[in-house]
Amino acid sequence: MKKVLIAFLLLALPLISLNAQNKKAEKEAEGIAKFEKAKAAIEAKEFVIVPDTYEKSDGSPETNTDEANFLSFEEGSIFLQGTIICGNSFTNKTAVNSIDQKVDKKGNLTVTMQVSGSAITARIEIQMRKGGNYADVIVTPTKGAARKFSGEIVPKSEAKYYKRPNVV
Repeated sequence: MKKVLIAFLLLALPLISLNAQNKKAEKEAEGIAKFEKAKAAIEAKEFVIVPDTYEKSDGSPETNTDEANFLSFEEGSIFLQGTIICGNSFTNKTAVNSIDQKVDKKGNLTVTMQVSGSAITARIEIQMRKGGNYADVIVTPTKGAARKFSGEIVPKSEAKYYKRPNVV
């Protein structure tokens, strides 16, 4: 009986290990697919970032639950909405003055933009690590403090956000 049990365990261990490797490979493939989809949305200039978390003025992290806070690139303009994103309650429509996109040696993507509008002029830096669509964003306005937040980059067609009608 012991020999049968030991033989069964010896056969089961490689199968368990193989199953764990398959799950890891599936997860990595899913992450790369999300990264490529987000990268394509950035290149098409039709994407939205709704923050999951943001940095409060004292530097501590906070969770965002409001879909009215977002950064979007649509129809050739950057829209910044919500105090988390731009420090005011307007929907700020800005023109993109310059955009620079770089991929580092590890495959991480960094997008830097200079934007200007009637209520805000800022530098926006988006950093997305390879293997997912989650990005860290820093909005540095010419007047006021920098805003830092993190969230998923998704194509505009798949995004869930609330755009107010008071576009400035």
